[in-house]
Amino acid sequence: MMKNILKQLEGLVINSKLSEFNRAIFRLTAYYTAGVFLILVVFSFLVYGLFANTLKIEPDDDRDNIFQQEIYHDETKESLFNILFFSDIILLIVTILVSYLISKKTLRPLEEVYEKQKRFVANAAHELRTPLAVIKAGSEVLLQKSRTEEEYKRFTTEGLEEVNRLITLSNDLLFLAQNKNHQRIKFEKVSLTDLCKKQIEIIKPYANIKNISVDLKIDENVFVEGQRDDLARLILNLTKNAVDYNKLNGTISLFLKKKNNKALLIVKDTGIGISALDIPYIFERFYKADVSRSKQQHSGTGLGLAIVKEIVNEHGGSINVKSKINEGTCFEVYLACV
Repeated sequence: MMKNILKQLEGLVINSKLSEFNRAIFRLTAYYTAGVFLILVVFSFLVYGLFANTLKIEPDDDRDNIFQQEIYHDETKESLFNILFFSDIILLIVTILVSYLISKKTLRPLEEVYEKQKRFVANAAHELRTPLAVIKAGSEVLLQKSRTEEEYKRFTTEGLEEVNRLITLSNDLLFLAQNKNHQRIKFEKVSLTDLCKKQIEIIKPYANIKNISVDLKIDENVFVEGQRDDLARLILNLTKNAVDYNKLNGTISLFLKKKNNKALLIVKDTGIGISALDIPYIFERFYKADVSRSKQQHSGTGLGLAIVKEIVNEHGGSINVKSKINEGTCFEVYLACV
């Protein structure tokens, strides 16, 4: 009977318009309640049975006395039954409430992960759709009629840019999907000084196109233990981000120094800044910051800072962000020196 009730309850929940996790909460609540209720029923029957067996009518020649004993025993049994019954009802109600709260708390972390995954997939699909739509539209235009060589070159160049964007996006997604928890064995001694110098040379032409000047102050002989390619990517992502969200004729500054046996890498810009409300979320994948930042024209995938955070965690470091609207942003990365 209890199983049938549970099935009916589960059927009602599944057919309702509640979200998947709300349905899961109700199902888990029903299972918890059923288990506790079964224990209560068994316990109540045992208590009632043991108590009833202890009530024995003592032999007596006086029939009136025997009759009174029977009435007393029947009333006692009925009182005990009522006490157990109403106690079970009250405990059942309390169990339902407690089970609901426990189920909700148990499934909350899973719900948060699920929502993040849904948001990630939706954002990834959006990022993939834009370049594909551009390539499709360009191909359709080319096929409508004969074009000049100049037009073919222009459409091919635009298509190639979008393909490169897709390649960058797929590489970023692949990097984030890889499990690097067990790759510390591949770490090596890396000169962060040399990496900073090389990466700043790579970013300078990109900064010049946007009229952004580069200020550099790097201490010599700063070494850390890590993966060279990942650390280079970290520096490049931070400096590119500083260029993308800077103002016209702005400046980006790259500082590297030793501090308390740690390597301190600072990337600072004079850009549009990040609001205090957005800062806690900027390392989330595809997170869209405020409108002023989202209107900036750049070729990023929205995964740059997420990759930076992943690399910092991989190397056992930490990263801090300081920013003021219309004044600029400063990223500070701490890594252990060797």
